[in-house]
Amino acid sequence: MAALFLLLLAALAYQVLALICLARFFKQPPPSQAAGESPGLTVFKPVRGLGPETRDCLESFLRQDYRPYQVLFGVADPQDPVLPLLGDLRQAAPPGQVEVIICPENLGHNPKVSTLRQLAPHARHDLLVVADGDVKVGPDFLVRVAEALREPQVGLVSCPYRAGPAAAWGSRFEALTISADFIPSVAVAHYVEGISFALGAAMAFRKDALAQAGGFAGLADYLADDYQLGWRIHQAGFAVRLLPYVVETVSSRLSLGDYWAHQQRWTRTYRVCRPRGYLAYGLTHALVFSLVLWLISGLAAWALGLVALTLGLRWAVAWFSEFVCLEGHLSRPALLLLPLKDLMAFSLWLSSFWGQEVVWGDRRYRLTRDGLLVPLD
Repeated sequence: MAALFLLLLAALAYQVLALICLARFFKQPPPSQAAGESPGLTVFKPVRGLGPETRDCLESFLRQDYRPYQVLFGVADPQDPVLPLLGDLRQAAPPGQVEVIICPENLGHNPKVSTLRQLAPHARHDLLVVADGDVKVGPDFLVRVAEALREPQVGLVSCPYRAGPAAAWGSRFEALTISADFIPSVAVAHYVEGISFALGAAMAFRKDALAQAGGFAGLADYLADDYQLGWRIHQAGFAVRLLPYVVETVSSRLSLGDYWAHQQRWTRTYRVCRPRGYLAYGLTHALVFSLVLWLISGLAAWALGLVALTLGLRWAVAWFSEFVCLEGHLSRPALLLLPLKDLMAFSLWLSSFWGQEVVWGDRRYRLTRDGLLVPLD
């Protein structure tokens, strides 16, 4: 019981540390635009499929207070239903600003990286941005990332993200996972060990940094292409920065099955990419420790008090992250799902050690110890 009590104290201390790191990180002002001519910038947008929020997400990159820049929409399937929308966006944009490029070649097991490799020859500028098709940004996004890249030692910058409005149960759990677990862990990592990886929702980097890191080709068969890109640029001698600028990922209709599959893929990827950090992540599951302690204490009142304290701290982290730091869209009652989400998170953490398989899209893969994808079908 004593060992379990110490584990719980460590997990509770982590919750307090997360609150401090969140407050400190999001208190920083984002980079402001300097005087003078802005460097040219190319946005890579791999796009697949057409959803209710697709237009808003894509248009947010065409309403930027920045010049000059180009946007390259890459689509792998020439029959993709998103193509008419992309054609409309190209017609409405200033001449030459938007290109729609079909990327039919299969250049590796990671389809996003395959599309990026086929978009890269069309980039006219030395600053590059990669953003997923379901990401929405503010009109000052390109200004902020371009200013951060003005520092000569900075090779890559990325941004924390929040979930968009949630219309399904899986989307609510996804939003809670982002605000209560992922973003706090990134804030803690930022101050405790430093950032040597990227968050893949929206990344900006210099073309020379990408070249010295081996280019997109070196990422072709990795699942965690964002992690690998940030790590390789860091290894090439450049600084990797996380900006206090929040972008939004829109996945409003995830089912519970979709949520579970996504989290299982993420936990197994995290385990192979950062094994020591992943073991440490297991020590943060405060609610599980408090509930087990309460049970083995014979349902003692003092142990129940620790359960209540744990729940209070967990709700404080989730509330502060979602509503103050990320300015997210979850309703307050959705925070009542947090205990169930925490139990699911612990189950996912445990299950990640029993298996190397992940499902991505409609294919199954085995993850190697280095994070490479090996097709199973």
